[in-house]
Amino acid sequence: MAKEKRLLAPVLDRLLESSNRLDMHQSHQVLRQLREGVRRDLEYLFNTRYRCISVPDGLENLEYSNINYGLPDLSTVNLSSLSSRKQFCRDIEKTILNFEPRIRSVKVTTQEKVDAEDPSIRFRVEAVLHVNPAAEVIVFDSALNPVTQMVDVSEIM
Repeated sequence: MAKEKRLLAPVLDRLLESSNRLDMHQSHQVLRQLREGVRRDLEYLFNTRYRCISVPDGLENLEYSNINYGLPDLSTVNLSSLSSRKQFCRDIEKTILNFEPRIRSVKVTTQEKVDAEDPSIRFRVEAVLHVNPAAEVIVFDSALNPVTQMVDVSEIM
């Protein structure tokens, strides 16, 4: 008989949660905490702005380093047209794949029209969270406030 594989939290999460009374070995609890951790980390990623100068010649690997963690200054990004919002979604996909190693497959979509009463730019992140022993589909709805340039991320259950 094959031994059942248990879902474990990442080592860092287990170390940080060691003082917590939650049982870090219960699969459903671990998965819930992992999903919340990814949501939180995506919100940090979306609310961080990266460098504003171009990479010097000969240092192309800097494009994929932590110096580029986050999104560009959103005050310089035109999101008024559908095509520019779709390009913004492609940029978000690239950023997630570069800086969120727990996600290996991601698709970001945006709404066709912006509501005149609510000028927030809304986008949905659909991804596959790779956890051992099985992958998990996660969906997050996000809203970019154009005034504060802050992004709120909430998980769709």
